[in-house]
Amino acid sequence: MGSSNILLIDSCSADFENVKNAFSEIGIKSTLYLAKNDTEAWSMLQGDNKISPIPKIVLMDINEEGVNGIHLLNKMRTHPDLKSTLVFVITKSDNELNKIAALNLNIAGYMYKPSEGENSKDFFSILNDYWNIIEFTREKR
Repeated sequence: MGSSNILLIDSCSADFENVKNAFSEIGIKSTLYLAKNDTEAWSMLQGDNKISPIPKIVLMDINEEGVNGIHLLNKMRTHPDLKSTLVFVITKSDNELNKIAALNLNIAGYMYKPSEGENSKDFFSILNDYWNIIEFTREKR
């Protein structure tokens, strides 16, 4: 995948540290950005704090308190620069309505976060392999 940008939307800073550490252990070269909520994320995707280049991958917990993920997904899917962004929902809690809504908005995957003590490195290593395959095929077109 090279060194593109990835945006993590999660109100828990400990989760951000876990993801950052896993990326470092695996050797993922992408720059990881953190947004604490959907408003901050939108600002980083299209507002005053816009990340350049725009992240190709967004990781979000749509079930987290203060993160209106379905609303953000709807905005992303109707925006010309963001509609093809790969969005992975990575959550701790189960919310069937959010899961169905997210899947209907063409997310790339709905997964459960590794719990405390589980190895985040293995989880993100598998995701990284997936991203590399997708980027490879996308760039070959």
